[in-house]
Amino acid sequence: MSLRNIYKLFKPYMSAIYSILIFSILVSLISVAAPFVNRFMIDQGLLSGNIHVVFIAILLLLLLHTCDNTIQYFQAKQEILVANSFGKDLKVKAMRHGLKLNPEHFKEQGFYKTIGDVLYDISSLMGITSSNFLMLFLIICKAIGAAIGLFLLNWQLALLMLPLIFIKIAYNIWMRTKSEKLGKESMEVNKQYNTWFSDLLSGAIDIKLWNLHEKKIAEYGEHVDNMNEASKNMSLFTTKNTRMMQVVELAFINLMYLPGAALIQDGRLTLGSLVTFITFSSYLLIPVDAIMHLRLILKQIKPCVEDIQKFFALEEENYDSHLLPKPEISKIEFKDVSVSFDNRRILKNISFEINKGEKVALAGDNGSGKTTLLNLLLGLHRASSGEILIDGIPIQEYNIEAYRKKISAVLQDVHLFGGTVRENIILDDKTSFHPDRFPVFCTEAVHKLKKQFDTAVGTGGTKLSGGEKQKVGLLRALNRPTEILVLDEASSNYDKESEEAFNLFIKENTDYNFYFIITHRKEALAYVDKVIFLSHGKITQIKQTSQ
Repeated sequence: MSLRNIYKLFKPYMSAIYSILIFSILVSLISVAAPFVNRFMIDQGLLSGNIHVVFIAILLLLLLHTCDNTIQYFQAKQEILVANSFGKDLKVKAMRHGLKLNPEHFKEQGFYKTIGDVLYDISSLMGITSSNFLMLFLIICKAIGAAIGLFLLNWQLALLMLPLIFIKIAYNIWMRTKSEKLGKESMEVNKQYNTWFSDLLSGAIDIKLWNLHEKKIAEYGEHVDNMNEASKNMSLFTTKNTRMMQVVELAFINLMYLPGAALIQDGRLTLGSLVTFITFSSYLLIPVDAIMHLRLILKQIKPCVEDIQKFFALEEENYDSHLLPKPEISKIEFKDVSVSFDNRRILKNISFEINKGEKVALAGDNGSGKTTLLNLLLGLHRASSGEILIDGIPIQEYNIEAYRKKISAVLQDVHLFGGTVRENIILDDKTSFHPDRFPVFCTEAVHKLKKQFDTAVGTGGTKLSGGEKQKVGLLRALNRPTEILVLDEASSNYDKESEEAFNLFIKENTDYNFYFIITHRKEALAYVDKVIFLSHGKITQIKQTSQ
């Protein structure tokens, strides 16, 4: 990952970063002055026994340290603001992109894993800011200031520090390669956990039915152990190598007393200069440490950045198109439509037309392709070949949001969000409540609930029965004035009385211009205008009914 990529990531926050750089320059100026004040205190004060000079030097050092810490406080404040904004903006951007992705991307991994992986990558990327990435600018500037002061104190001793700098650079290059490998291992075990957890969520009921609690708990423990092991390896690797280098540095710096003593004997160095140089000598190494640490961070986050870039490169649905459907659709046409998943043909050369005002039922055995056909119409699947046309225009050319505003749908598995019945019918603040559009058999079911439309449905609708959930789903669809009504086994959990009322509703309702209904119940076929029979992905018959 190059510095250019880093610049692009932080470009929206450049005003704050510029203030950080200004603070860093001020700190560097303070760092230039500190060694000279320290030498002045030793040579002119302590060694001469001049308490007055020592007192003045202490006040100057106190003033410098106060200014230094005050500046660093404001710099840290800016860093926190950048870190928080950076993390939030990137996660919101990822969530927005994820929700707009073509549904095809979720076939293999599912929505949770796709989003979970990129959010993990972003959290890792946040290590840039949480690992004091921005503080490195201040550290480097502060160190440069002190280094200038040390060179001015004695350039011979400063040059003797060069071998240690080269040792640190070589050691860091080796560490960087190992660190990248450990970073990839950590990322992989976390993504394996996301895959497992996604599977766990979707199979929670089966875990109860088949008494898989202990098995899944054991698997969870294994995943936690793997993540902890990866984290431990990274932490121990960093700690071990840091401690080893600190020992080398300490030994090297202490050896500086030998040439320092020789320079004092030759009269080319004062004791105050030597003590000050040794005290501040670590500042010569800080720029190297900071730059090497930066390179180490970039290596660690490189796999995450690559995955994030791949995620944002995934194709979104067509939200940018300016092409909108006509105010009233006149014809829907499937033209030689085929769908294949993993080289398995689901639909084969499907062709038919539906005109405004027609009610159509799709009939056939399980696996015949009925739901896939409706998902194509909803834009949830994409045809492998052929076209679905709305008034002669392929649906993928329309703005997908505007297109879906033309459709109300009740799918096989009705999902209810946490909240009340009313909130699950309205869904957003832009939709009004239209109880006048509701059939009696649905409203009667709601009125039997304790708080009627204000009844809490529970997570996923767990406080309602299967039939009640489907009726709330139907009310949600009917509450939204659209042109196309799609019902995929929308009454599969109804009792006999509700089923009869549902069939009568389908027969009499005229609020929509197009009706698409999937049902296994043959008696319902008498209430539509046209029945399309499917078998093994092919249309076997299109039958007009007399109603």
